Amino acid sequence: MRDRKTLSRRALVRRIVAAGAGTALLAGPTGRRTAARQLEGKIAVGYEDPLGILQPQIEAAVAAVTAEHPNAEIELRKAPGGNFATQLLLALGTNRAPDVFLFTSLGIGELAEAGFLAPLDPYLSGWEGWAQYPDQVKYALTYQGQVWALPYGLDTHFLYYRKDLFEQAGLPREWQPATPDDILAAALQIKERVPDVVPYALYAGANGGNGTAIRGLLPLLYAFGGAMQDEKGKWIIDSCPLRRTLQFYERAYRVDCTVPQQAMTAANPVATMRELMGKGDLGILYEGSWAYSLWEASDPETTHEQIGYVLFPAADGRPPFTIGGPGDAWYVNARSGNPDLAWAFIAAMNTLEAQVALNAEDLHVPARQDAAADPAFQETPFRQAVIESVAAMQIAPPDPAYRQLVGIVQNGTGLVATGDAAAGEAVERYAEELTRVLGEGNVVRQACAE
Repeated sequence: MRDRKTLSRRALVRRIVAAGAGTALLAGPTGRRTAARQLEGKIAVGYEDPLGILQPQIEAAVAAVTAEHPNAEIELRKAPGGNFATQLLLALGTNRAPDVFLFTSLGIGELAEAGFLAPLDPYLSGWEGWAQYPDQVKYALTYQGQVWALPYGLDTHFLYYRKDLFEQAGLPREWQPATPDDILAAALQIKERVPDVVPYALYAGANGGNGTAIRGLLPLLYAFGGAMQDEKGKWIIDSCPLRRTLQFYERAYRVDCTVPQQAMTAANPVATMRELMGKGDLGILYEGSWAYSLWEASDPETTHEQIGYVLFPAADGRPPFTIGGPGDAWYVNARSGNPDLAWAFIAAMNTLEAQVALNAEDLHVPARQDAAADPAFQETPFRQAVIESVAAMQIAPPDPAYRQLVGIVQNGTGLVATGDAAAGEAVERYAEELTRVLGEGNVVRQACAE
């Protein structure tokens, strides 16, 4: 079995340089391919690296670019930890942000709309790697006809369950729920027959962060046949699927009580619920592919034997699906004085080899198709499932309103989870808040016969 650890800096530099690090042919401002030219000057690179896996790849990319362009200088600005997003947005607003930075892809529409980003299209048209990005990923990076960011990996998710707890509850070890109601039924059976564990975790409220929207409400909304926006791009503030989604929350938290308040009120519900799943104290959890890597690193034998993973079920007979999308992505600051050098760094960070190394260690789908085809992602059944999930991904286009929407989703789900509002009332509160934030002309109600 090949070593799944990060490629060594020296080996990666050799391979990047051999591939030209994406800088042998640069696209100029007109988008035409031009002969390789020497780049000079200085750029700053901003990023955070909480897992410590980015640093070797970043240093290798810097070494590759500066080896090819000796008069270029790249300053690394690694965030010390905590509040990186807030610090970056403040820096962008005061013209103190780095030339190139790594940030959540949820910010694409918002940052582009604010004028903080330089479009990447002139560079992508002359970069060999762009042909390796699937059309659905390109779609998810495009706002107002231009591409503003380049991710090295894609997020994918699974509905995880503990096979040992299912067995104790009289449920099948090999499980694929046919509808969302099957999830609730399994959770209720675990509650009744294995009373000393948490049956189900469903993120709600503010403490769940982006997970409340992406891994809580959104999969349920899609499962019930809904969407966040209609075909004209207006945000849907009321619909049958939205009402059914919040009714699901109401049953899980308030009627069946299979989801404890801890799943919403813990200081860090995501970390808490992942830990419970790994220890065998949680029955069902919808989480990212990277969560499995954490369990596997801690206890590979138990993880392989006892943690099952399936796609999320639809309510109407459609095939099961996963919520997907670009992960963290690289951006070029619109105010950078050296965008060509900034792009050279991004290209060096997104070679086939770099994407394999990063996504094999922190398990995501490589954004490049040739990287996703690497043998590293065929070594275990789970890694194969991660790659295969791309065919079932639901990916939304970027929108400036998305980050604002997250807080409204947190509030609506939190009201239901705590019992402060019934599902129908929470929908009305959600509609009022979204209308206030986005304006009457940007929202729509869809008639519901229920």
